[in-house]
Amino acid sequence: MLQCFKVRPSSNRHRKYDFDKANKTVYLNPSSRLKPLGRHPVDPTPMKRLAALALIIANPIFAEEKPLSDIDRELLLEKLKGIQSTSDSTVKGRFGVALSAFKKARESDTAAHELYLNCIEKIRFEDEARKASEFREWKKRHKDRTDSAGFRLALRHQLNWLVLSLEAAQMEDVTSLSGQGISVLEAILRDADKLKGQEKLLSSPALSSIFADAYGVNNATAPDWPESPLRIDEIYENVVLPPLRTADSLESLRKGWLKRIEHEGLLLEKWTNEGTAGKDRKPAFDKWLVEGRKDLMWAMEIDLFQSGDQQGSALRMLEHLKKNLTHKSAPKWISQFTRLVEGGPTESEENEETK
Repeated sequence: MLQCFKVRPSSNRHRKYDFDKANKTVYLNPSSRLKPLGRHPVDPTPMKRLAALALIIANPIFAEEKPLSDIDRELLLEKLKGIQSTSDSTVKGRFGVALSAFKKARESDTAAHELYLNCIEKIRFEDEARKASEFREWKKRHKDRTDSAGFRLALRHQLNWLVLSLEAAQMEDVTSLSGQGISVLEAILRDADKLKGQEKLLSSPALSSIFADAYGVNNATAPDWPESPLRIDEIYENVVLPPLRTADSLESLRKGWLKRIEHEGLLLEKWTNEGTAGKDRKPAFDKWLVEGRKDLMWAMEIDLFQSGDQQGSALRMLEHLKKNLTHKSAPKWISQFTRLVEGGPTESEENEETK
């Protein structure tokens, strides 16, 4: 419906126009290109009047109720598909550029460090409009304090995990990456002596690294994929073991568990502090051998029992209990064994049901 308004000069020189709803009057600043035209119907066509009309047209008081027709819905949904397609293409393109850069940089310590410096310069200096001289000063401090052969090697391992994390973010089933994930973990364990002091870097989420920030892929999500290669429990529980929990894969499931126990022990052995009584003692590792390792062995037998090896696992659990009756977890093991044999749920299963 066409509305009529008065257009008059305004004494306010700080605004191009003012709109008086009650009197249906538009007051124009003298410097405005629009001139008072008297009382005329507001014509939405001429471009020179759009500035004054924008406020009027956008005002909900004058909006008319128009429900969507079927053709409107189809057109809107079609446009939405187009927007989603463009967004998906943009994300895939960004992922492709990032993956290419990360794969190239992980080929050598020097390349990984060079990319690290470039990413630091972009995120912490260029994006914050800081001076080039500030970056040069930071780089000098970095060289004196944190740059080392171990740091550069850790960057390569982090890039390796970041590449896998981006690939996992594009998959529905991350278990297909189990072999590659284990390879990255084992490479870190082989280099453990060279990587001492870099545990914090390697434990941090790869998708929150400076590399991910600089290439705009830090919003990627991979829910079942571990954030870092040192999340050994998550690597096995979320990626390696799930597809092996079938009656046809019991031997592989057992091997997977034994490899997990081996990897957790190696990590502790390599990176725990030495005891004060002698350099050959490592209290944290020694404690794990007595407690943690036996807890994992018990968890392995429960998993095998529930996956189909009931007879064999039950006999091995009894033997385990016989040898470790003084273990602090023995009462819990006895309770779990009783429930399994009687056909009831274990404590962990009951906790899952109540979540």
